[in-house]
Amino acid sequence: VRVVAAHCASLGDDEDLDRGGGRVRSFDLFLRLMGEAQYEGRLFGEVSAVTQVNRVGRPLAELLAATELHPRLVNGSDYPLPAIDPLISLGQLVGRGWLDADERVPLREIFRANPLLFDFVLKRRVGVERGGVRRRFAPIVFESERVFHA
Repeated sequence: VRVVAAHCASLGDDEDLDRGGGRVRSFDLFLRLMGEAQYEGRLFGEVSAVTQVNRVGRPLAELLAATELHPRLVNGSDYPLPAIDPLISLGQLVGRGWLDADERVPLREIFRANPLLFDFVLKRRVGVERGGVRRRFAPIVFESERVFHA
């Protein structure tokens, strides 16, 4: 079966049944599973909520930088949440250096016209610096048909 991990398990913690049973970040367990060859082609991560204020941080940065995972990531809409203005903080993304300040005004205009388009454009623009290279989600992350109709 194909499994799509909602929001790449970017919130919460779980019992680590493989390593002694202690509590660990759900995102760390997700990354561990994504690193196991046996799940390649069967386990995918979904990124719809990773730009929301309660999820921005290490998970978003690591997902953007981990270009080797991009073919196994897929965007979802998480509608209606992208249409709820306080759930996304462009200021927070700009403050972390993950979004250029001059993109705030056009993104706000897109939000007012079409929140789902805003969500898509934001995820295409957000990025992190790694080794002097700006890492953004690859186009394949937004090609969901390959995951559900392959």
